[in-house]
Amino acid sequence: MEAKRELFEELYSEYGVGVKRFIFTQARRDADATDDIFQNTWENVFRYLHTLRERGTAKSWLYSIAKNEATRYYSHRDKRAPKEFASIDAEEAPDLIDEGADTFPDALADADRLAGLLGRLTEPEQQLMLLRYSYDMSLAEIAGLVGVNYNTVKSVTRRATIKLRKFAEAFGDTE
Repeated sequence: MEAKRELFEELYSEYGVGVKRFIFTQARRDADATDDIFQNTWENVFRYLHTLRERGTAKSWLYSIAKNEATRYYSHRDKRAPKEFASIDAEEAPDLIDEGADTFPDALADADRLAGLLGRLTEPEQQLMLLRYSYDMSLAEIAGLVGVNYNTVKSVTRRATIKLRKFAEAFGDTE
């Protein structure tokens, strides 16, 4: 039991903040829903920790639980998350965007600009871009999480990146 508690604490300290950010986007900025889903997620993590076979797959496993809890939260309350992406206010959630992501153009690192640009993408494109660049998930992890073929994730992410660059250039956001 002590080993289980230690592993749980390690997972929480390593991934807790990232999981909460992910849930925040799934709950569309609803703080109460985020708190409920976050708590349910970690309850399930502790309950099913024995099913985690490899420590290396912990990140995908945690995000899958969080996604399932968000889905369950809205289905049990007969609510649905809004279809449109809720733009993220930089003052409300300044740390939701990883400004150090070297694979993403520096011009798009600003949370306000990124939120405005993401709003121009389709919902699946938005989700993939957030998982890839804000949560630093690999394409394989994303494919497993969203239940889509790896090549589909790769091509949608590539197309979305191209769209974002074009939108940024059109609005003079690139250097």
